[in-house]
Amino acid sequence: MVSENRLLAPPQALISRNPIKWLRFFGPGAIIASLTIGSGETLFSSRGGCIFGYRILWVLLFISLLKWVLAYSSMRHMILSGGHPFDRWSLVSGPRGWFPLFMFLTALVCYPPWFSFAAGLLGTACTWMFGFGTHYVWATVFVGAAVILLAIRSYNFFEKAQMLILALKVGCIIVAVFYLRPDWLAVANGLVLPQWLAYPDWLFKKLPEFRDRSVWVEILVYGSAIGGASFDYLGYVSFLREKKWGWSHLGIASEQELNQTARQTDHPARLWVRAALIDTVVSFSMVVVLSSCFAILGTIVLQPLHQVPEGINLLNYQASFLTALSSWLLPLYKIAIFFAFFGSLYGGPELAYRVIYEYLNTLPRWRGRLPAERIRSAVIAWLLGGGLLILWLSRFYPGVQLIDIVTPAAIYTGVLSCAFYCLANPWMDWRFLPAALRMPAPLVVLNLLAGIAFMAMGVKALWDYGRYSAFFALLALLLACVFLTSRLRFLHAGGITTRRPLATEVE
Repeated sequence: MVSENRLLAPPQALISRNPIKWLRFFGPGAIIASLTIGSGETLFSSRGGCIFGYRILWVLLFISLLKWVLAYSSMRHMILSGGHPFDRWSLVSGPRGWFPLFMFLTALVCYPPWFSFAAGLLGTACTWMFGFGTHYVWATVFVGAAVILLAIRSYNFFEKAQMLILALKVGCIIVAVFYLRPDWLAVANGLVLPQWLAYPDWLFKKLPEFRDRSVWVEILVYGSAIGGASFDYLGYVSFLREKKWGWSHLGIASEQELNQTARQTDHPARLWVRAALIDTVVSFSMVVVLSSCFAILGTIVLQPLHQVPEGINLLNYQASFLTALSSWLLPLYKIAIFFAFFGSLYGGPELAYRVIYEYLNTLPRWRGRLPAERIRSAVIAWLLGGGLLILWLSRFYPGVQLIDIVTPAAIYTGVLSCAFYCLANPWMDWRFLPAALRMPAPLVVLNLLAGIAFMAMGVKALWDYGRYSAFFALLALLLACVFLTSRLRFLHAGGITTRRPLATEVE
């Protein structure tokens, strides 16, 4: 007889019919949403609105829907079985572990460019706010500050201040949308009617460099930043261990435990799936609302003036979104921008540490034996140190903008790897869960459609960006992963059994 005493009983609020009570289960999604408010909404949505107008809105909605399918499906699987995607992907056909290694290395290589971009944005914002210095120097100062705070782990004040100021900023942004009275019919059409996107003629006169930048590449950089990249969702799933929803914190459920879960329609693990649904729906609804508001304001405020956020003006033009209400809101915008991007420099390494430790801890040879603090220090050095190095090296290439640094990483992590993730979700259910626990047919179809859509968009963007060299890099990484795992089989000696908690769970 399998005991269910280890599972937390779902609280009454979870099965309540009162939607207000459901909000208490909005947790992991709040972290992911807050980490993407900075670059995703403030920069890319407003830039998209300025360039493409209301026509960009359906893209933001479409990308958010695809990423919701990805996130909810993998969270559902972990709650029902305790299996993290890295655990499950180890048994994809081929040399054992090649696919999780591919996803892991993709994230590992792309982390520094993402943090270089975030540090550069913060440096640009500080140069504008204080009126002196360069974004390289300011980025270095605050990367150093982030490292110190990560070392002493005393970020509570900054975190609370960030959430408060961002909440005020978001409230003001929504008020500003209604105050400026957009064309609501055009907004509705832009959201629900897919329209072809092309650069306006004035853009080439204002910024001639856009003649060499594909529309596909431009749009998919937005799509990769808004709502997060694939490695963000691998960390998102890991947060379930702290929430203790279903089997998520107890290791991989045995076949007997899975069968018992399948037989009971009111089994606690099955009821906890509703928490994941609530969390992901609220999180991605916030992403849609916020990104749409910034795109609308970009259309109303920036497009008539042809003020495209670019170069050293990535963030200062957007201040007019709040000063449209009152000039005294400018300091609020500056403070909110600072906390948003400084929060990314602090919170990002913690999320990345979870992803990297999660992968390493799925290797049976190392499971439960990893020096957590050393890995955490190495992750911080790789992300922040590597990101800062890339930023300073870009100084020797005057034609390289911040957005150019992050573009290839955005295509690989925000689009192509999301395609692989979506296609793997139904496989995980089919391979490891009893029929009664597998995702329903509509969710299977949505995952397959999302995977195909991400793949098509990624292939197109990759071709437009780098032609044959971009595909060669992807193929080389895939072959390297297959080769390495075929030579490092000893790391998987011992098989997949129930696993020990992550270091972050026992601290």
